[in-house]
Amino acid sequence: MSLMINALSHDTSVPDVLNIIQTAPDSTPILVDLDETLFLRNSTQEYLNTIQPRLLGYLLLTLLNFLKPWNWLPSKIKGEVSRDWMRVLVATLLFPWTVILWQWRAKQLAQDYANTTLIQALTKNPNSRVILTTQGFDFIVRSLSKHFPINFDDIIACRFWQGAIDRQRGKYFLVTASLGENEVTRAIAITDSKDDNPLLACVATPCLVIWPEAKYVSAMADLYIPFLYLERAKRPGKKYFLKVILLDDLVVLIVALSLVNSQPILHAISMLFLVLSFWCIYELGYVENDIIAERFEKKPTLSETYQKYKNRISVWQAWLWSVIFAVPGLIVLELAKVVSSDKSFAFEVRAIDLVTLLTNTAFWIGMLLVVRVTFYAYNHVDKQTRIWLYFLLQAYKYFAFLVVTKTNIIGAILFMAEVISRWIRYFVYRFVNGEWLKDLPHKMVTLVLFGFIVIAVVLGTQNSSILMNWQTLVILILCAYRARNQFLKIVREYYPISKDKTIV
Repeated sequence: MSLMINALSHDTSVPDVLNIIQTAPDSTPILVDLDETLFLRNSTQEYLNTIQPRLLGYLLLTLLNFLKPWNWLPSKIKGEVSRDWMRVLVATLLFPWTVILWQWRAKQLAQDYANTTLIQALTKNPNSRVILTTQGFDFIVRSLSKHFPINFDDIIACRFWQGAIDRQRGKYFLVTASLGENEVTRAIAITDSKDDNPLLACVATPCLVIWPEAKYVSAMADLYIPFLYLERAKRPGKKYFLKVILLDDLVVLIVALSLVNSQPILHAISMLFLVLSFWCIYELGYVENDIIAERFEKKPTLSETYQKYKNRISVWQAWLWSVIFAVPGLIVLELAKVVSSDKSFAFEVRAIDLVTLLTNTAFWIGMLLVVRVTFYAYNHVDKQTRIWLYFLLQAYKYFAFLVVTKTNIIGAILFMAEVISRWIRYFVYRFVNGEWLKDLPHKMVTLVLFGFIVIAVVLGTQNSSILMNWQTLVILILCAYRARNQFLKIVREYYPISKDKTIV
């Protein structure tokens, strides 16, 4: 404990560090840390960021973070101390070409993120011994350090296979094992990490310094993942993708479109792909909405994670993912038209009308462009005008799919009920903007609207078959189920008007 307290007292400013380096006696060992010091990023994270394909690399790192296999190791090397070692080890074994890719990428990184201020100070004292000391990994560090404009007398880093042991022992052990205690006691040590306190406590001149330009950037931090912004930044902690996109929008599309198709399962699968395609583009509007709010609003409503995720959105990648999802969706949609029990699957695939498929693809992409332009207009007009564009944005969530498939009058009524109920909620939000909005029973509104419009159509056309239709029954059951809690709340809160305290 006394060593740590002593080391913490040696916080050093950047000018003082530069002066210490330039005035150091000849042959003085200068122990320079790499990550966030000589290199203004983290070498381990940048190596992991080199994994290709990046999406698979992201999935691997996410899986490792979920499983935490470093907690399964023997007690001496168990825990967070071995986290980066295991991530590097597993990633390198599963993606061995990363080692080659790193050789190419390291040169550019060294040019972009070398600490030129520190390097210039070190090169101005040519008689000192510059030793790169890091708890990064040797094969990563050496590929990077050879591109710095400085000659290192030695490089002390963690080994690949024994990395967990080296990191558990710490930098002080690695340095003394390589240089000897006598060299360490007369050395200058420069680092940004308080994890190096044991080393700082034993050198002649400890320098604990934070470089302003340094930044810790996690691996894959800039990778675009569809719907990640919705989940982590726009609606953090609310399971928006599951509850709204899949269990709300997709279910509505299935009961309105797929249930009346001759191949409901295939059609539902196609709707899943097309919903994902649609939301890749719709998500761009949400990102743009938050950026506009940050720029123009005095008190924008932004999540705590907004800053972390706003730069992870890539417009061209969003469109690429949208097309990737759309293509299988449209193929399956066409397959649903030709599939039958008395023909082979290969025959059915050959029976797909290529012209129709290409036409639907063009229609779908065109529809997505219309959605994107509308959302752009919505984000760039005043908030009262937004009320009318919001109606269109909600309509697109359902009626946009009719450019490639079809529904019946019952499905269209369900779409109308969904759109109007959401628009009413937004209308109240813009004009009332009170606490009552939180309790607005929009699912109950959808149920009432659907029932009302169905009855109106039956009375107007004198066609009761719409009311007796099995699809109508399924939709009513679905709407009633979704509105059950709001209905029970209305019943529980009922009281006679004589007890209504809101009456003036």
